[in-house]
Amino acid sequence: MRVLLLSLTLSVSACAGVPEVGLPDLPVPGLENDVRDRPFMPTGDYPVPPNVERLIGPEDCRGSTLAAVRADLPQYPAREYGRGRQGWVVVRFDVAQAGQVENIRIARSVPGGGFSRESRRAVSDWEFQPLSNVDRLQNCVVLFEFRAGEVRIR
Repeated sequence: MRVLLLSLTLSVSACAGVPEVGLPDLPVPGLENDVRDRPFMPTGDYPVPPNVERLIGPEDCRGSTLAAVRADLPQYPAREYGRGRQGWVVVRFDVAQAGQVENIRIARSVPGGGFSRESRRAVSDWEFQPLSNVDRLQNCVVLFEFRAGEVRIR
C-alpha cells in the first residue's frame, strides 16, 4: 500500500514538471482578445488629409456657437488597427435647436469601411447645448484622423 501511494505521488509530481511545448495561444471563451491591446504596426503611409477650411462654405454651421455636452471620439476600428491601416474621415452633420445631431453624412473618407462606420456612430451620439439665435445649424464639418493607432479630431 505504501509503495502504491509513493509511486502515485511520484507520477503526479512528474506530470507537473513537464512543460507544455508546441501548444498555441488560443482565445479564452468569454474573454475579448482586443487587437488594440497590441502595438500598432502601420502597413502603409498616412493618406494626406484635405484642408478642412476649404471644405467649409460661407454659410456652413453659422449662426450660433456650439458647446458640446457629449462628444466622444470614435474608436479605432479593431479590424483596421489589426491590419495596420490609417486614414481620415470628413463628417458633415446638422444640429437641431435642442442640441441633437441630425442628418449625419460622410463627405469624404480614405479609406472607407470601418473608419466611416465608427465616425458616423460617434457623431450620432454627440449632443450640444441648445442653440441660441437659430432653429438649426446646417453642414457642420469635422475631420477625424485615424493615425498610428490613435484618433484625433481636426
